[in-house]
Amino acid sequence: MKLIQISSITKKIALAAFGLFLLLFLPVHLGINLCILRDDGGLWYRAASHFMGTNYIVKVFEIVLMACVAFHIIIAIIITIENFFARPVRYKVRIKSKTSLGSRYMIWTGGIIACFLVLHFINFYFVKHGLIEGKYTASIEKVDAFFQENAIKMQNGELSDEKKNALIAQYQNISEVSSDKMDKERKNLINLTKQEVKKYCGEDFTEYEPDFYTMSIELFKNKTYSIIYLLVFIALGLHLSHAIKSLAQTLGLSHKTYNPFIVFVANFYAIVIPIGFAIIPLAIMF
Repeated sequence: MKLIQISSITKKIALAAFGLFLLLFLPVHLGINLCILRDDGGLWYRAASHFMGTNYIVKVFEIVLMACVAFHIIIAIIITIENFFARPVRYKVRIKSKTSLGSRYMIWTGGIIACFLVLHFINFYFVKHGLIEGKYTASIEKVDAFFQENAIKMQNGELSDEKKNALIAQYQNISEVSSDKMDKERKNLINLTKQEVKKYCGEDFTEYEPDFYTMSIELFKNKTYSIIYLLVFIALGLHLSHAIKSLAQTLGLSHKTYNPFIVFVANFYAIVIPIGFAIIPLAIMF
């Protein structure tokens, strides 16, 4: 049974290519996430999040990344289904396989990671696109510029009485803002709900961003979420261990001379990357 009329090797090469792109992205994502652990109140992490959310090249990269994730999952499912139907009669006597744990449970570890990605998108990506509410941050400089613009309109008689009252209330509110709503450098409002954005920044202010630092800290303080996160990265380690070896074989890089090096790189990557991600919730919880 062939779900899509493309040769098996072509599908495997496509799976490997998309997987390689994702492998290269993981250290970048890890490097940004480790900024959470800096004792700077989230300055570095918020700066990195701002860059990733506003740079146009990164926005294009984000679309490519999402496409790679989707195609990698779809092709993996297609290959698994085709392999299953290629051998519909199961062996009566089970023979002990020498294949690795990562190889035997590849589709299952991939499924666990895919389910976590859905949760991850809901917690972060959906907030970014306004699909669900999260916590937000706004530059005080931009808030002040927006306020001054409206103050000039008020002086020129361009605002309704309702808008004037809202502007006066905003001025009063932001002058009394608490320290926990400002970052260490006192340049940004942080940890704001949507209602607080309107309260401190103005009804029509739109230049606010998700406060991913506050949302990450809150999530990792939730032990249930952190335990799920740690278990997912154990699954990721198993997945990566086999994936890199399989990728090398698919792309024709396997050779008895340097296979030991490929195995070393695969195991090293599969251990270091998950441990790097796991350090973050552990540090926050404990």
